[in-house]
Amino acid sequence: MLLSLETSGLTGSIALWREGEIVERSLATAGRRHAQTLTLEIHDLLAELRVPIRSLVAITVSLGPGSFTGLRVGVVCAKTLGYALGCRVLGVETFAGIAQQAPESESRLHIVSDAQRGDLFHQIYERCGDGWQATTELTIVSGDAWSRTLAANDVVAGSGVTKLSAEVTPARLCMETWSREPTATGISQAALSRYQRGEMDNIWTLAPIYLRPSAAEEQWAKRQVTPSS
Repeated sequence: MLLSLETSGLTGSIALWREGEIVERSLATAGRRHAQTLTLEIHDLLAELRVPIRSLVAITVSLGPGSFTGLRVGVVCAKTLGYALGCRVLGVETFAGIAQQAPESESRLHIVSDAQRGDLFHQIYERCGDGWQATTELTIVSGDAWSRTLAANDVVAGSGVTKLSAEVTPARLCMETWSREPTATGISQAALSRYQRGEMDNIWTLAPIYLRPSAAEEQWAKRQVTPSS
């Protein structure tokens, strides 16, 4: 029994992997409100499937990039459950979950999401056997300027595609459902090989992936600067 949490974006979801089958449910609330109902919705899903919470052997959770608040809610929930139940916790890069959702016809993807200020989070994933592997580091790129550097055979996926224009880039922009948002099912599938190898993350050090501080943190930092006299 693997419970997966995906709270990196406005549309969150949870999923239970059981004996090769996955049951997924979308979260009723969006964005910053995930914290209000996440634990209740986990309870409801397990009750619906008649799964005792103590039977969970692992919690998998999306690490980002994504919403600062949403990621914190998901990671804290996963770590708390892992500690309370004594089960394994596995963090999964959000883009790995998106790649896992791609159809078999795709073998190489530029995955992007909105980094605000006209920028995008970007990373390349390539199909490796039955799974996907990141072949570049996660970076922040300038949206339109970066998209102009792509070639016609490049494929761009992820929620950040909506920030790009087909008139600017020669690359193929994926608008299919699988590409729009990460799902708990994708996170579960991306984590499965690690789970089967017996891997686990340290719940005390596991943290969301942030490449720069949130707008609120930047504003707080500015307020701490004392103007020179």
